[in-house]
Amino acid sequence: MAKKNYLRLLGNLLFVAALLGISPLAAAGRLTPAQEAALFSLADLGSLDFSAKRVVVEIYASDSPELKGFHRLLPQAWEEVRLFYARLGVLLDMVPAGPAPGKLEAGKRLRFEALTHKQWLAATFKAFEVAPPFRLRFQTVCRDKYAFAHLNLSTIHLDFKRFQDDICGGRSGEAKLGPERLAHLMIHELGHLFGLYHAHEFVNDPIPEYLPDGKTPNFMSHHLLTRGSLGFVDFQKRLIHSYLGGGKVFQQYRHVDFDPLRYLELLKQHNSYREPKEEKGRSSDFPSNDG
Repeated sequence: MAKKNYLRLLGNLLFVAALLGISPLAAAGRLTPAQEAALFSLADLGSLDFSAKRVVVEIYASDSPELKGFHRLLPQAWEEVRLFYARLGVLLDMVPAGPAPGKLEAGKRLRFEALTHKQWLAATFKAFEVAPPFRLRFQTVCRDKYAFAHLNLSTIHLDFKRFQDDICGGRSGEAKLGPERLAHLMIHELGHLFGLYHAHEFVNDPIPEYLPDGKTPNFMSHHLLTRGSLGFVDFQKRLIHSYLGGGKVFQQYRHVDFDPLRYLELLKQHNSYREPKEEKGRSSDFPSNDG
């Protein structure tokens, strides 16, 4: 993955999981084939409540000097994040947090952590349960990653110093690029914690990488370095409200213990979705959440 694109494909994550010695999660709770097909069909999301959904987001930044830039960028970036999700009917309440998370809850109370590189590695190893013998290989595979969204933990981890240096151009580029690029990353990663998958996962689902104008990137695409606003489609709004409202999408994730790889496999199977021909694997911001 090139450093100029902090959210490019990680490649075949099934291969990555094998490379790291990570095994799949235990099989999800049993349903009959007909029940499973009905649950994971996205053709009908059932009754949806589009009333505003309020979500609390804990923001934690390490007290290291490396995080000074994050404190400078956050106020402006957060305002863009807040306004973007308000368009989707999601009201974000930012609260400061200490090193230990509060009581987090899927779709209700989430956490965003800005960390040093060393802290980010430690948190990532723990989140993915990467055993010591596999950690060097893990770092090699994920050497150009800056953030991971852990759906099962309701937490996002950001390696801020590397993000600042590689994506924002260091201190020199902070004022011009930093707030927007931090906002775009936060918008994208929060999308994962709201139940969304990448815009490029399937070629025949209702989620395009660009909006119909051909210029505005979808916020769940990897085209996040474009200057200006990100966009979304109505189908994504429906998925988010289904997830945050405890509806069908939330039940889908709960059925697979919030494992995104298993979730995508079942969506593919029961909606006849097709992956891009050039990508035989699955791309994601997270390897298998299992060790």
